[in-house]
Formats: sequence, structure tokens, C-alpha cells
Amino acid sequence: MADYLSLSDLTLLERCRADDEKAWNTLFERYLPMAQKLASKVRHEYLEGQDLVAEGMIGLLSAVDCYRDGEGTSFSTYAYACMQNRMRNALRSVQGKGQIPPSMLLPIEEGYFQPQLSSVEETLVSEQEAKRIGEIIDSVLSERERDVFLAFVHGGSYHQISAQTGLSRKGVDAALQRARKKLRQQLS
Repeated sequence: MADYLSLSDLTLLERCRADDEKAWNTLFERYLPMAQKLASKVRHEYLEGQDLVAEGMIGLLSAVDCYRDGEGTSFSTYAYACMQNRMRNALRSVQGKGQIPPSMLLPIEEGYFQPQLSSVEETLVSEQEAKRIGEIIDSVLSERERDVFLAFVHGGSYHQISAQTGLSRKGVDAALQRARKKLRQQLS
């Protein structure tokens, strides 16, 4: 990876478009501090800093897909704008909506939820709620949306999910956005 660190953004961009995983990792490492800095300037009740950083990195994916050299701006400027716009859109989408506070979210996978509650009744209620959410996911999401959503919840990157599902990165993002929207509607 040491030789990748010396590559220019444009060279990394070309390699990313050819699905070079090392190039992706290098570009993500290079632009992660920018996303963190942008996210650190914002405070919101239902969006944590890491959520905004993730949105910024999704903006970076968009920049990789859409940037055209020779159109008057550098890649870093274009990436900054894409990351900032993605974060702004995420903030707009949660403002004024009845979002579920993070403290009320439950894991969706059986065996993942290890409650540390004070009573048997609370444990039973929490397990039933997790089961209900799992059933909602199975009933509301299409198979593709469910696969993308669960892969993302398990920590899969857009690149990894794209490789697993055969979708483009934009397709992964679109499926994930549809899944989130459907789940918000069902859980609100």
C-alpha cells in the first residue's frame, strides 16, 4: 500500500473505477479526515458524528463515479463538495421528521442482541421487539433491499456489498436508501 500513498488522486480515481481495492482503501484513508472535519462542525439530535462521516464517505463514492477531469475543478474540490452535499442532505432528511432516537434502535439479527436489562419481563419485551423488527424487515423489504441492508448493518462497505450483490455502488446506495425509507415508515 506504500506505493499507493504516493499516487495522485486522479491515478487513484482511475484505479478505483477499475475496482482496485487498494486504490479504494487509499482514497478512503486520504479523504476520511476531510469527512471527519466536516462532520465535527455539525451537531444533531438524531445524527451522530459517525453517521455524518459515513454520509460524507458515500459522497466520496459519488465523486468517484461522477468526476470528470478537465472540467475546471480538481478532484479534491469536487469530492469536498460531494461530501458536504451528502451530509447536508442527510441533515435535511432528519430535520422535522419523527426519527427514532438511537437509544431506541434494536439490533435485527437473532443472537446479536445480548440485553443487559434488570428483569425477565424487560428481556422478554426486548426480544419480542427485536423479533418484530426482523419480521418487518422480511415483510417490507424486497430480497435485494434486505440483502443490501443486512450486509450494511453487518459492517459491509459499499464496495464489499457491490461485489457481493453485483450491483453498482450507486445501486447499493439506492437499495439502502429505499430500505431505510421503508423501515422508517413502518417503525414510526
